[in-house]
Amino acid sequence: MTAWNYPPDVHLLADLGVEIDADEERTAARIPVTPELLGPDGGVHAGVIATLVDIVGGVIAVRVLHPDWMATADMSLQVVRPATGPVLEAQGTVVRHGRTTLVLEVFVFDVPDDGEPVAWSTLTFAVLPRAADAPEPDDLPGLPRRSVFGPAQLAVHVLEAVSIADAGGAEGMTMPVGDYVRNTIGGLQGGVVALFAEVAGARAVAAALGTGRPSVAVELQVSYIALGRVGPMVARVRSVTADPTTGSGRGVVELRDAGADDRLTTVVAVGAVSA
Repeated sequence: MTAWNYPPDVHLLADLGVEIDADEERTAARIPVTPELLGPDGGVHAGVIATLVDIVGGVIAVRVLHPDWMATADMSLQVVRPATGPVLEAQGTVVRHGRTTLVLEVFVFDVPDDGEPVAWSTLTFAVLPRAADAPEPDDLPGLPRRSVFGPAQLAVHVLEAVSIADAGGAEGMTMPVGDYVRNTIGGLQGGVVALFAEVAGARAVAAALGTGRPSVAVELQVSYIALGRVGPMVARVRSVTADPTTGSGRGVVELRDAGADDRLTTVVAVGAVSA
């Protein structure tokens, strides 16, 4: 699978109904907001927003860095208010293009919107230079200016679609790694990583607050260390703090690939508030 024929027909990004417009001036991606994407506050899950951000970032990075490639190093996401749609659109721009890193800024809007973003994000990519002895590449292959994945057809809630489950005990939560959630190079798609960690972190904050109410993630700080390739992935909350007076808290979540000798793949700081 390459960036030019991704995603396959049976894939989360196809079921989200992603549409992409990209040219030299502007890159945007959008999805329809459906009940299957909503969290306890009635807004789109932060991890779904992160998935949309990851798509925009990947499209920009492919265009800017060709013929080199890239690996996502980190993502930060701040959710300003619940994203309710009816369409969610992410718009990305290049902040810095250096020799070893590419930094992007992405704003996310409800469409139609009032001009104020519902979320914003920064993405940092590590630049992977083309090997000196590699064949000279062609010009940027025919990446279309407009792409449509889908149509949007999630029949179950997104957390069920990606099979996030409670593992019980100290193991936290689990999620398989299958073709439905893989990226172009066979690992767990970066936005799905964020979604998995979001759920684990928000649940831990809710438990620490002890109110019996669910918590909603409003901040994600994602550090990508390695790809999750085998699975199942396991989310373990390593620390959690909570302030009952504000109804907010923060959890640090480690994601490990249980099928690859429990390899640490991602560390995510999740900020959450009571719904």
